[in-house]
Amino acid sequence: ERVRLLLNGRNLGVKNTSRKSRFKASWKVPYEPGVLKAVGYDGGRKVATWELRTAGKPAKLKLSVDRKTLAADGQDLCFVTVEVRDARGIRHPTAENLIWFRIEGAGSIAGVGSGNPVSVESFQRSQRRAFEGRCLVVVKSGRSPGRVRLTAEADGLRSDSVALSVQ
Repeated sequence: ERVRLLLNGRNLGVKNTSRKSRFKASWKVPYEPGVLKAVGYDGGRKVATWELRTAGKPAKLKLSVDRKTLAADGQDLCFVTVEVRDARGIRHPTAENLIWFRIEGAGSIAGVGSGNPVSVESFQRSQRRAFEGRCLVVVKSGRSPGRVRLTAEADGLRSDSVALSVQ
């Protein structure tokens, strides 16, 4: 029913929401680094909290997989999200670091992408420039069972790797 907005702990006000407003509330907030927090209330009771935190300088890469096991049929795919994060683990929303990928074992890189609508980078190379702090690697299984290790590296950032099983 209501939303309170706080910027670095300062109360920016409370606004009511309804079906008529599509349960949305909006504020004009000048940029200030730190934490922007929205707290949702229903009947005077706090029911939800959302936070946005300003990212620091890019420090590391983080790989996340949609699954860890692939079929050994030479066609199965795993989608690996790569994020450029700061030292606290917050994704850097404007990072455009060039990231290199190395794969070892019972799989191969089927493609890379970033979502950047104007990029002319090859989808078939083992590198990609991040877009809004993210890119994607598609790992394809081989025809033999085994392990796959994908490693991501970028200049000046701590690398990350992930292990997959091909069965």
